[in-house]
Amino acid sequence: MTIRKGFDRGAIAEPTRRGRPWRLQGDGRHRTPAAVHRTGRWPGRRATGGLGHPSQPSLALLGAPRLRIDGAWHDLPPSRWVALLAYVAHARTWVRREALAATFWPEHDQVRASWNLRQCLQTIARSRAGSAFERQPTRVCWRGASDLDAFESYLEATAWTAAVATYRGPFLDGLEAVDVGPFQDWLGAERGALVERWRSSVLALAEERLGADRGGAALDLVHTLLRHDPLDEVAVRLALRAAAASGDRTRGARAYLAFCEALRDELGAEPEPTTEALWKELTSTPA
Repeated sequence: MTIRKGFDRGAIAEPTRRGRPWRLQGDGRHRTPAAVHRTGRWPGRRATGGLGHPSQPSLALLGAPRLRIDGAWHDLPPSRWVALLAYVAHARTWVRREALAATFWPEHDQVRASWNLRQCLQTIARSRAGSAFERQPTRVCWRGASDLDAFESYLEATAWTAAVATYRGPFLDGLEAVDVGPFQDWLGAERGALVERWRSSVLALAEERLGADRGGAALDLVHTLLRHDPLDEVAVRLALRAAAASGDRTRGARAYLAFCEALRDELGAEPEPTTEALWKELTSTPA
């Protein structure tokens, strides 16, 4: 059996709730509070199911970060203050200043890191995002909306079309340029988790389309997954089923053969028997 990078090839992962951002604790590790594991919810703001009223400040964190103010969208630069703003917005609750200082200035002592943090928070306060960014002496909080709230609400409601449309691209795309170790560790883990939830949403929506005799639409969706990961064998199997249902054997063959080539080149492996059986069924069916 071949192991595909990042995913279990054998099953569709169920969408799960987004976890809270890691915080550096006294032992240097990142933790999620037990209350969140029990309830699945974070204290603080409730998910709204959307980006809020157009006049409400809102952050788009899926894809390159953007800020909406008074109904107009503004691109945000790949800078440390934007990374910190996104980190706090992701929390959806208060974040302590010492945790931010340790995460974003790990190379400095506490005094210097705290000074840098104050300068960064002043930059946020002077920016367009400042009206929704609340500062207290020991903690800060984002009071606006975000597309992550919307994405999670759509997942919870199994509103796959809306969830797929909300996912514009990798979480905080471009902020890998902010070369800070703890932040990059958090970003990589959270980005991977959100990609998996998006993948689950696309697979679920494609299954819906296939069940509604819309094989061509299902095939279009599956191809978005294969562009992201050519070794996604679950997606290849769904592509073969959708191709058979829609009669589009050409696209099904293209997806399967490209997968086989990538699998051999990267892993030196062959498709699983279930995948090969679907391929044989597709090619043996009269056109």
